[in-house]
Amino acid sequence: AGDAPSADGDAAAWFAGPCTIFECDWFDASPTLLGGRFDLAFDNAALSVVDPSRRTLYADVLHGLMGPTGTILLVAAEFDEGSVDPGMLSLGPHSIGIGEVGELFWGYSVEILEEEDASELGVYRKLHEVGVGRICQRTFLLERIPPVPGTPACCRQ
Repeated sequence: AGDAPSADGDAAAWFAGPCTIFECDWFDASPTLLGGRFDLAFDNAALSVVDPSRRTLYADVLHGLMGPTGTILLVAAEFDEGSVDPGMLSLGPHSIGIGEVGELFWGYSVEILEEEDASELGVYRKLHEVGVGRICQRTFLLERIPPVPGTPACCRQ
């Protein structure tokens, strides 16, 4: 698949104008595999479908792919998961609150750019129809905080 050849353990590359889109197992992604680090990343609810037990690993991979001045635009929704049958959420989406975003992306400043009621948007409409109350979708701007000079490497993001 892709516009460029790939082998097992590699990423297929798709080219769309000035953009390169990589297809691979997210948890195998690395700067080496993808040809370097990135200045910008856009996560439009991908984190929301990651099993909550793997979110830290997901965020660690994303941290490792970002350059020293990396910026992430993250879209995620928060809702009461307890108000719906867990089977409906087995493949996501899962709720992500503001505090969890801060914990997952601890080396970044976190700014909320937008909040909107997502009860009538896409997959969230179905959740709302089966009894989930307010579904708040937020767009976060995450900007990497530069390390303080003299900070040991083990303590940096």
